[in-house]
Amino acid sequence: MHQIPPEKPLVVLVIAVGGNVSQGILKALALSDLPTRVIGTDISPQQMGLHSVDVAYVAPWANDPGFVDWCIGICKREKVDVILSGCEPVLRPLAAHRAHIEAESGAVCFVTSPEILEICDDKYNTCAWLEANGLPFPAYAAAVDAAGLEKLAQEHGFPLIAKPRRGGGSQGVMQLEDDWDLRYIARKHGYVVQEYLGNPQSEYTVGCFHDCNGALCGSMVLWRELLAGTTYRAEAGAFPEVRAAAEAIAQTLRPQGPCNIQIRMTPRGPVCFEINPRFSGTTPIRARMGFNEVDAALRHFVLGEAAPKLPEVHQGVALRYWNELYAGDEALTALEATGELRHSAETLGWVEDYGMPPA
Repeated sequence: MHQIPPEKPLVVLVIAVGGNVSQGILKALALSDLPTRVIGTDISPQQMGLHSVDVAYVAPWANDPGFVDWCIGICKREKVDVILSGCEPVLRPLAAHRAHIEAESGAVCFVTSPEILEICDDKYNTCAWLEANGLPFPAYAAAVDAAGLEKLAQEHGFPLIAKPRRGGGSQGVMQLEDDWDLRYIARKHGYVVQEYLGNPQSEYTVGCFHDCNGALCGSMVLWRELLAGTTYRAEAGAFPEVRAAAEAIAQTLRPQGPCNIQIRMTPRGPVCFEINPRFSGTTPIRARMGFNEVDAALRHFVLGEAAPKLPEVHQGVALRYWNELYAGDEALTALEATGELRHSAETLGWVEDYGMPPA
């Protein structure tokens, strides 16, 4: 827990601001009443998030042997109070080296435990954990388990869904339509095959937030439609069956901080098919509607405020669209030449305001 004078802004390091989840963290930070100074990093100068923060750094890849020491160095240099990220490849080394990072840098490394990450980061492990805990789960088999695949096809028929055990954003996901597809996927190591749940019009994403003891502080349900692996349309609602199913999972898993639970409604009720114990792509949507997990995390885990009681939000519609940030030549040149930039009003990128309501 930090002791930070009320007049001093929190220094927040957000890693991988080129990705939609970490950009969502930036949006939620902007909606918070807490004063913050934001340090953003990504692996390329040409990433939108680097041109919208106070200080930008070009970072090494998360699997680089020097990544953890680099993070510690940035934290010391910028006097960082807390490290945030929504990028799964970044969260893995942060979780593995959390104690070392915190001891050396003095910053709160806000990431779930390696044990919970191992359950949720591997989609086969997620199904096995749901099954072991008596929670609804999709029927599943490892792609290399020939007998398991045959049983899955016999009992549930086609289509089936094949997914990389690790990964996100629907990358590598395949719909299997027949035995030929099944034989193809059987040659793919690192895949899990699941029954096809419900339909794309019956999908929900649930944000749950937990205190430092893993107790549930609130949840918010969004019905959603996907485009290119991320939420494209979202509608908040009560959805009591979905909420109850998600909260049962959250209260069994007991992570710290945010946890995103993805569910489809089926004839046997709501069934979870993915758990993300981190901030998610819909974090900024929930924040805009009043359920700000980033603000709650800073207040509770960094500033030591009492466990928050996040509000129930049952209405609101979000319609996503592409937008543009136009980066200045000076900013790009500095980032490419030195790998860092302290932004001024002149170097911050200009964001297209199409779609904004009139002033």
